[in-house]
Amino acid sequence: MTGLISPADSPAGQAAAAARKAFKQEDYISALAGMSDGELRERIRETVVMEERALQEWLDAGDCYIVSLAGNVHLPTCDSMKRFVDRQAAWGLNLRFPQRLQGDSPDEDPIPAWPILRTRAQIEAMPRRTACPLCNPELAHLGKARRAITWTYLPARSLKSKHFGTEFRLPEGTLLGALTKITTVETIDGLDFRADFEHAEAPVTDPDTELMYQTGTRALA
Repeated sequence: MTGLISPADSPAGQAAAAARKAFKQEDYISALAGMSDGELRERIRETVVMEERALQEWLDAGDCYIVSLAGNVHLPTCDSMKRFVDRQAAWGLNLRFPQRLQGDSPDEDPIPAWPILRTRAQIEAMPRRTACPLCNPELAHLGKARRAITWTYLPARSLKSKHFGTEFRLPEGTLLGALTKITTVETIDGLDFRADFEHAEAPVTDPDTELMYQTGTRALA
């Protein structure tokens, strides 16, 4: 299970989700009212087995991350995620006190939380991601969409004061640097043009000289 396929979409994941949904259904909860503690414990154990199978599929795939409600990215081995990953422990209180599932729980929802499972591709797709400081997953290696620089081209005569400080290049890639000064003097022979750039060996004096500057990026297909 890699790429954009969530572990929750696997057969085991779907079975576990169905079991969890059943626990939350009102008619199912009503049915629990007639069960003995032993019957309730057996139903919980069945659910634990299904959830453990779903998690094990995910872990075996090796494409393993957990996202906390705070948005931090964790490895499945992180100590702070143990209460989610260890389903025996997660259901432990209900196994000891099964009547919690019959409305005798001080908790609004006695069903233990299921970890937010994400694949590598899904983590990459998150607009922002923060590594857990405890397990410290290496997120820098996660690929980001390749992007290409977009350029705006203009003749030197079109330079304006708004371009001061903008870094320019010649179309073949020669770096001119930031525009620092524009001088246009009207003479008997016409306009005397000059544009000075921070790193240029000489000013640009031909107003028809084509220049380019970066205006953004675009995603590559």
